[in-house]
Amino acid sequence: MRYQDRLFQQRHDAILAAARQLFREQPWDRVTIAEVALGAGIGKGTVYKHFPSKEALYAQLVLELSRANLDELRALHAAQPGPQAMRQVIRRAFAQMLADPVLVQLCLLCDRPAFQERLEMPYREQFLALEHDYQALFGQLLADCLDARSLPHADCQHLLWGVEACFSGVMARIASGGFAHWAEPIGLPDYFERVTDFIIAGLKGQAASLRGYRLNIE
Repeated sequence: MRYQDRLFQQRHDAILAAARQLFREQPWDRVTIAEVALGAGIGKGTVYKHFPSKEALYAQLVLELSRANLDELRALHAAQPGPQAMRQVIRRAFAQMLADPVLVQLCLLCDRPAFQERLEMPYREQFLALEHDYQALFGQLLADCLDARSLPHADCQHLLWGVEACFSGVMARIASGGFAHWAEPIGLPDYFERVTDFIIAGLKGQAASLRGYRLNIE
């Protein structure tokens, strides 16, 4: 790699590291590009050479951390294939979210249609690719957990929509700070376990229903 390329990558990494640190220390939506530049030890104008807007910086943080999380989930699935893989991966995914609530908040922001429309096309394409990669992983988990190979692709996609809805609910709960304000607070570990049970039971029940429907119309 050329020296200029190495320098560019070093600055890129320094900007993201500074942003992550600042976002943990204060509300992320109040952090300015000038503060990020100061934390990275570079000029404000240099930040804009890497990221055209603060939204692009948010997007890059989410993309890089989400890819790292996805790699960990893939490795977990590879190490523990079979029917129990779904539970293990879901619980690990929840643990990843709980370990980085700021990332969860940024993910929810980046998932908004209005936010996506403002992003430059390369970032939007990367988010689409990331979504396909997550769907591919959970498609493999469905095959392990439910013998989903016997279901048409469209039915598997419908099952994944249910998983996505549950994950979105968990993300929103973590972003809001948990259940401390409830009259009968629920511990997040218990909440994660019950949601995992719900997802797996729902997948199995819905898959059985779809198979029965297919048999009745054939």
